[in-house]
Amino acid sequence: MIAANIMTTDTITLSEHNTVGDAVQVLAENKIRQVPVVDRENRVLGVITARSIMVAILPAYITRGYLKDVKFAPEPRDFVEKMEKIKNVPLGEFLKNKTDKMADEYACVPPDTSTMEIAAIFINREKRVERILVVDNNQRLLGIISPIDVFKKIWKQPT
Repeated sequence: MIAANIMTTDTITLSEHNTVGDAVQVLAENKIRQVPVVDRENRVLGVITARSIMVAILPAYITRGYLKDVKFAPEPRDFVEKMEKIKNVPLGEFLKNKTDKMADEYACVPPDTSTMEIAAIFINREKRVERILVVDNNQRLLGIISPIDVFKKIWKQPT
């Protein structure tokens, strides 16, 4: 079995022209943690995650782990003010300016990738991913695979 057989093709995406505020709304309304950002040709530019937005609005001393005890974290007012500042930033610009490189970690595979390789990507300890993007040779998004997609398709296979 290959990626093309197990991917979900009805995917939610955002464009590089959508804003960070749009992303928060889409994430909340759909109860998801990440969404691919694509250009006009549906090429993947990156993935926007709830975590990457959180990193953008928290001070670096928290996001980089310098301060484990966050009793001295900014008041909620500061948190909200920072969110207000970035909510109208286009996602194309947000993705280019991120300082959190961990949020850039997402996996892309071609549609003929084996299910075994897909499963191995999910358990890779060096690069943790929650979803795998299936793309063509031009990096156009074809679908998304979650670990549950792997289980659903494998368990439906005749033995």
